[in-house]
Amino acid sequence: MSDIPSELYDNILRRVPADSLLRFRTVCKEWRRLIDDPSFIRSHTDNQLSSATLLIRNSDGTRLYSISFDSLDYNNDAHQVLDVIPVQALYRKGVPRIPELPVASCNGLMLLSEPYIEKTWLVWNPLTRQLHKLPEPDIKYPRLVGSGIGYDSASDDYKVVRVDRLYLGNESVYQTRVYSLKTKSWKMSEDCPRHFPVPNPNASVFLNGVMYWRSHEFVIALNLETEHYHKLPLPPCLGNPFETHLDALGGFLVLSEYYSMKRIDGWVMKDYEWVKLFSFGGVYGSGFMWNLRPVAYLKSKGQLFLQHDKGFFMLDMQKNFAKKFTIDGLPDNFSSQFFPRSLFRLDESCDVAVESTAGMKNKYLYDKYANDETDAMRNRKF
Repeated sequence: MSDIPSELYDNILRRVPADSLLRFRTVCKEWRRLIDDPSFIRSHTDNQLSSATLLIRNSDGTRLYSISFDSLDYNNDAHQVLDVIPVQALYRKGVPRIPELPVASCNGLMLLSEPYIEKTWLVWNPLTRQLHKLPEPDIKYPRLVGSGIGYDSASDDYKVVRVDRLYLGNESVYQTRVYSLKTKSWKMSEDCPRHFPVPNPNASVFLNGVMYWRSHEFVIALNLETEHYHKLPLPPCLGNPFETHLDALGGFLVLSEYYSMKRIDGWVMKDYEWVKLFSFGGVYGSGFMWNLRPVAYLKSKGQLFLQHDKGFFMLDMQKNFAKKFTIDGLPDNFSSQFFPRSLFRLDESCDVAVESTAGMKNKYLYDKYANDETDAMRNRKF
């Protein structure tokens, strides 16, 4: 391997899945330094954003699942296998069960907040098993109306946002607070909307430095670099959908409208204008589809993945066909979201194993301290 130019294996490793890179840290000291380098982690995370990796939660909060749709062989009707992430060790850290948590995510990091205790927030990386507990903000009697986590590339910093409504006598005001994972501190933002009419305060979406929330009449956007708000219109001819979702998929802001059992329409934001991406009929075979929602988009292949009540569909927009596929070990009741895996390191390690529904078990090889070299690594030459 000493004859291979460092630029070549650097370029190759940036395309390797994150869970494999955790194991590759034990190959040699040079690989470990490269994989732990912040610039490598940023570049690798950017590559992962074009993948179709999902995080799946079961209904009782005892399991998290990870699945990748990038390499499925749909022609052979192959069953896809889930990776299972037990979360019991996370609960031992004092975190309540996952379904009870308002969850937002960004670049492989999850924002967790215990319900009814709106000051207790944590950031968790399921891949590295690391956890960071945020200090409580200096605020009395808050009513949370908006929250989220995102990445500010200008300052190379992950930021947590909370928007609160405070009652002052007969009046109310809105305040925005931003937490920096780099400085580990909260600060008050100077800009905040006079009204924040968001039906679900935890349904934020992050894309390209901007955090989004959907209201009934428009989309609220917050630029994490400037910390200024602006509004975006909803798509034209918005009907009366049974359900509406806002997501960031394949590098696009996607708004989907689910019309009961009839169809689902999807719009993408391009140059600040909504463009219709797809319209998918609500009957597949002899059965109706319930609760359709797009969860991943492979732009390079033109493939859109949708969750319904019991599984997933793949909609191939280049070849104009849809296919339902089977996933071994999928729970009866579940929720899913796009969730690229990240090597970003937090403060505290949380001992969580990973196992496969096919029966194979692995342990993530990620040490809490990057400078702890094993004897084998010290004696190994590159």
